Amino acid sequence: MSNWIRMSLVPAIALGFVPLVLAQHQHGQEHEHGKPVEFKMPTTYRGAVGEIRHRLHEISELMASKKLVQVHAEADVIQKVAKVIGQLALKEGSGVPKEAVKDINLAGKDLAAKFDAIDKVADAGDAAGTKKVYDEMVKITETLAKYAPKTYQCPMKCEGDTTYDKPGKCPKCGMDIQDVESHLDHEPKHGGVFFMTSDQKHHLEGTLSDKGEFRVYFYDEYTKPISADKFTADGKAWTQKGSVWMDGADQAKPFKMSVESGKAFLTVKLDPAVKFPVGVKATIDFKTGQKPQGFDFEFKEPSKEPAVGEHGGHKP
Repeated sequence: MSNWIRMSLVPAIALGFVPLVLAQHQHGQEHEHGKPVEFKMPTTYRGAVGEIRHRLHEISELMASKKLVQVHAEADVIQKVAKVIGQLALKEGSGVPKEAVKDINLAGKDLAAKFDAIDKVADAGDAAGTKKVYDEMVKITETLAKYAPKTYQCPMKCEGDTTYDKPGKCPKCGMDIQDVESHLDHEPKHGGVFFMTSDQKHHLEGTLSDKGEFRVYFYDEYTKPISADKFTADGKAWTQKGSVWMDGADQAKPFKMSVESGKAFLTVKLDPAVKFPVGVKATIDFKTGQKPQGFDFEFKEPSKEPAVGEHGGHKP
């Protein structure tokens, strides 16, 4: 340290404080938080609540895997979103009752203020302290969530991305439409056909290559990839004919799927006689004690893997 800096610091130290910039620099040297989490700032109140829930879910995963040093990045996102959630509640069309805005503002401030607390205990490797602050953040988020407008959609996505603001039945398949407010990302990760299951606890994606390999990838309720060896599947495939989706199903070729060696997906090579456009009905057992669920896939052409960074896509 130069003599000039020493001389400059003497009065400050004598008065009982250290310049803030030095304190920040020292903190940065003591803790390695890794890269910041990339995310898009929500533009709706409902989206903000979903983003906070998603980050809390990620923190719970980090606590379970004892990776507390990475909590900082997820908590930082929560802090940023919490600071603007009151503004989003005030936006026209937010669906939030005006009388709830005061509670939302207070809850948002309280949640943002928890960042320093969880950052401190997580950096110190204090698992019990991290869990305590995490539970407090979850409770505050419950206050925010009760004001979020609900959106409903058929879990089979019979009508594509069509949503409703009230519960009811899917007009096509008759299944109960489900509340999807906590399910943020329904974009295919591998260029395939994406579904949310009726229990809202799983998502899945089916792809079909130009070589006839049919794959099913699995995700949790927050579309985080999960191991495929937890599930089993079989089904049938056929060449579609005409404009009616089920045409040709009477000549369907049955199949049974196996787990890929890396457990990233279930896979099967379809009968070579099955040509595009292809219809596939996969029956999947999620091992939850419920009956296996059927999912109808339609492939007019081979699935195309998204470019890196596009909708979270990546090469397998």
